Amino acid sequence: MTGTRSTTWPATRPAEMRSLRRWASTFVMLLALFGLWGTPQVARADVGEPAGWTTSLANHRIVVGRAVLHYEPNLEDEARGLAHEIPGWWSEVEQRLATDLDDTLDIYFMDHAGQVAEASGMPRWVAGVAHSESGEIMIARHGPDGSPTNLEQLLKHEMAHVALHRATGGADVPRWFHEGVAEATEGGISLGRSQSLAGLIFGAGVPDFDALEKQFYGDPQQVSGAYAASRDFVNFLAEYRRADQLGDDVDNLQQLLTEMKAGHTFEASFIRTYKIGLAELGIRWRQGLPGRFVWYPLLAGGTLPFTLVFPLVIIAWFRRRRHYRAGIARLGAEEDAIRERLGSDFTTADGSW
Repeated sequence: MTGTRSTTWPATRPAEMRSLRRWASTFVMLLALFGLWGTPQVARADVGEPAGWTTSLANHRIVVGRAVLHYEPNLEDEARGLAHEIPGWWSEVEQRLATDLDDTLDIYFMDHAGQVAEASGMPRWVAGVAHSESGEIMIARHGPDGSPTNLEQLLKHEMAHVALHRATGGADVPRWFHEGVAEATEGGISLGRSQSLAGLIFGAGVPDFDALEKQFYGDPQQVSGAYAASRDFVNFLAEYRRADQLGDDVDNLQQLLTEMKAGHTFEASFIRTYKIGLAELGIRWRQGLPGRFVWYPLLAGGTLPFTLVFPLVIIAWFRRRRHYRAGIARLGAEEDAIRERLGSDFTTADGSW
């Protein structure tokens, strides 16, 4: 439940501060070398249900297998490069969510996000939109502020919306799940998303799933937090292993989508896949969040700017991942032990078997 809570942030000892500052100085030089300093913020994508798209400007096309790329004439060079990448990017998205899906896609490549909004009827800050049922996608080369978009992440995001619809057989899923899958599938590491999620963890709190759904219709800060939390939870679902799966190369996220495609409800599919309900999975995910974002108090206190702290976050994340998985395995083992003792009388936190 969303609410205000007080949080005691861990103190940082002087020696640790000196060490962090040395690390930060090193990464300042690395950031400068690789041109990451001052990189413009790219526009994010959205999902919608547009109808009657007006795309007369995109009157050139390239056919790539069962995908058709429609583009504006002035985008000829970029369109050819994009067409070359489409089969590989779709394959990556497809393999993340299912083994084989219908490859039919209609992709419209526009110059500016404003044209996407005008053609689709979506908000003007949207640089990409997908119509999941028909497989139509529209993306822009430039965001609302004129900065270039990351076409790979943008197109993968929109492809994921289409792929999720097909992988679940058109099952009715919440907005937060749709966006979480798309965000997780697009790949890359988002500084903005990490900062938004950390702000929730040490601020108002990470909302429950009902409140998370509503945040997608809130102000920009709430929307950003909703995307960040949804993305992180879907990544958690992909990595989660039951006690009987330890050491196995399994993909529970794919299994979850398969259960939905088989006709099971959204909630029932979680129980059939993970042997516990969505609410209990949410509790376990939230319990692990503070330990993964211990760097945020340093950032929020103004000691170091976020672009300097973030490389340290990546290092810490890799170090903690092993312990995180071990903790998940331990919780799963405890869950199975309780089930074995209580038998059919056992119910999960959301009251379902």
